Amino acid sequence: MMPRLLRLLGLLGVMLAVSVGGIPAWGQDVIAPEAPPPPQVEPPGPPPNPGAIWIAGHWTWTSGRFVWQAGRWETPQRGAVWVPGRWKKTAAGWVWEPGRWRR
Repeated sequence: MMPRLLRLLGLLGVMLAVSVGGIPAWGQDVIAPEAPPPPQVEPPGPPPNPGAIWIAGHWTWTSGRFVWQAGRWETPQRGAVWVPGRWKKTAAGWVWEPGRWRR
């Protein structure tokens, strides 16, 4: 019984550490206590193929601070449109709504 309880307590500790650090744990939203800095300017360079689109970088909240996530080229599936992610102000703080492909 005791080893099982210790494993459970260890798992709960990991879950708490992950959620406090700003990394979502099992579907939790990422919430930052402050607004993100202005976006960085990134020259995208040439696309890897003719159908690729540039997905701009964005700020992520990790380990109690904002970290820049660089932009990237992606080739969309036919008929899909990229909807950029955004930081949204809420009563709990700033919540990241990830970008997604929309058909």
